[in-house]
Amino acid sequence: MKRSLPLTALLLAAALLSAQARAATPTATTITLPAAVASALTAGSTVRDAQTGVTSSASTLKAVQADPSTLASVLLSAQQAYTLAQAQLTQARLTATQNAVNAFTALYQTQELIDVDQLQITVDTKNLQVAQVKLSTRNGTALDVQTAQNTLNTSRQNLTDAQAQLVVNSQKLANVIGKPGSYAASTPPGAPAARQNTALSSTYPTLLKDQQAVDTAALSVRLADNEFTARVTLDQARTTLSNAQSTLATDQKTLLTTLATAQSTAEAAQATYSAALQTEANTQASYRQDTVRLSSGTISAVALGQSQLALKKAQYARAQALVSVWQSLAALSTASGQDVTGLVK
Repeated sequence: MKRSLPLTALLLAAALLSAQARAATPTATTITLPAAVASALTAGSTVRDAQTGVTSSASTLKAVQADPSTLASVLLSAQQAYTLAQAQLTQARLTATQNAVNAFTALYQTQELIDVDQLQITVDTKNLQVAQVKLSTRNGTALDVQTAQNTLNTSRQNLTDAQAQLVVNSQKLANVIGKPGSYAASTPPGAPAARQNTALSSTYPTLLKDQQAVDTAALSVRLADNEFTARVTLDQARTTLSNAQSTLATDQKTLLTTLATAQSTAEAAQATYSAALQTEANTQASYRQDTVRLSSGTISAVALGQSQLALKKAQYARAQALVSVWQSLAALSTASGQDVTGLVK
């Protein structure tokens, strides 16, 4: 009969496997969430392209302003282009931040999942050994052994899938921050509270563009409202102005709805995180009690292994909740046009 390994030996083997897995990628650079965002804001293409737009529009506006023959409509257009480019740069920075937060937290969550999968394999291996022992003593069935083996096989496949996803997520983060390489995500810091935000930024690009269309149409109405311009031209200008005002009102309503949804999501994520912290604390207390109970001989090592797995899963649930908080705050930032993550410097 094949001798079973003690659970403590399996747990040590799992810890060694985790350390070896991390050591197997010596080129991986550990990066923090603030560092990832900072890199995305400086080395990423999204912000760089938007900055180019600001520089170009500023140059055009300067040239137009220096030309005394510039018409009012041309000057307004140049001024609007520059203002819009600045707003688009601000939004590009928020979008880059959201992309970095999403990529970073996805990598972090996969790392945490791998830790859970490795411990799950340890527990499943012991369960298989127990089933085999029970079968050999006629205290279990071959079906029990097969079920335990299938469970172990599934856990091993889950680990393989997670390890493959880890490589993918590392590459995605590298692309977002604009720095090639292999990365490991450190534990994200605690997120700030989602303050109540029901107002859109005055420079939100979509609304700013709509407002500029209204301003342009209003100028056309003023220029056409005279005795030497055909009445049809004035009527067309007024129709254009009315349509622009309608578009502005519609977009504002849509964006406010999106903002309200993002606000609710962020608040819900923070409530879930608070609950996950409490669950983790309770599970940690239970595990400590089980450790004492094992020492006193009132539970088995197998039971302690299950308790340790429950704690690891609670820790993973807390990590998932923290990921959701950061992602929802980044989404709230882009929805409002104002940073609420505290990461945009």
